[in-house]
Amino acid sequence: MSTTLTDRYVAATVRHVSGKHRGEIDRELRAAIADDVEARVSLGENPSQAEYAALAELGDPAQLATRYADKATVLIGPANYPNYAKAMRLLSATVLPITYLVNAIGHWVRGENVATAIFSPLGVTLTAAVYLFTGVTVLYVLVDRFGSDRGPGEPDEDWKPDQLPFSDATATTTWSEVGSGIVLAVLLVVALFVQRSATLVTTASGAQVPVLDPALWGFWVPFFVVVLVLSLALAVANLRLGRWTLATAVAGTVLILAVTGPLAYLFFEARVLNPALGTVFTSTGSWIGWLALVVLAAVTVAVLAKTWRHRDRQRIEAQ
Repeated sequence: MSTTLTDRYVAATVRHVSGKHRGEIDRELRAAIADDVEARVSLGENPSQAEYAALAELGDPAQLATRYADKATVLIGPANYPNYAKAMRLLSATVLPITYLVNAIGHWVRGENVATAIFSPLGVTLTAAVYLFTGVTVLYVLVDRFGSDRGPGEPDEDWKPDQLPFSDATATTTWSEVGSGIVLAVLLVVALFVQRSATLVTTASGAQVPVLDPALWGFWVPFFVVVLVLSLALAVANLRLGRWTLATAVAGTVLILAVTGPLAYLFFEARVLNPALGTVFTSTGSWIGWLALVVLAAVTVAVLAKTWRHRDRQRIEAQ
């Protein structure tokens, strides 16, 4: 069963607003689009062309949705607020847990008690959260003020209805997700180099040591960086295509397995963390290795299921 452009536009709009208002906005938006299409058809336009033109005039559904949002977005305007919110969610879900984990390992290695290892990293993590929130917010404020020639509320002339996702709005990649992925990739690569010489982790004797096993730099670190770059290239390709194709779904499968497979092996063989951290972290088959196996298996299954579910759904809807 195929979906119309209007169905896809409405779905892409209402997913940005709170659930309690979605039904009302869905009906209101469909009625407005139908009226516009009817008016255009009465003037002699083809129905499909009239629908396309009506949606093009409404503009990016993510920006349109901000008119219905419960919260004001005055500091960051409607054109950039959806991308800002996505970037904050993604970076908060990745940068903050990594910050906490690295600091917790440092306390554990120094032989401090369990309570200290659990609660002391919270202060550093909260500080990192403040810097992250401030930095990202200032960046988007500057982009909103100086990064576009469009005035407030003006439509995005570059947006076209061809860019609409299918009914499952999470099935396609957005520029904000690609941009956030690039920022996260850069931060990850920088962190890999910084931890070699400016690590916060010390051994019980007080010596500063890298968190990762230095032997990884011989092959595995460059390998994972290459896979990371290829993953970003695949995200851009999906964005340009507007959907998952069989080729990109297969490529995505290969890339996720190229990451999780070797990582599972390295964690289980205790070849990820620096041996100087102690045997509790570097014993083959330790609890860290088993925990990594469980987490990586769950991530692999979730990502592959999402990728192929979206691919199948889009193929059915396109028929």
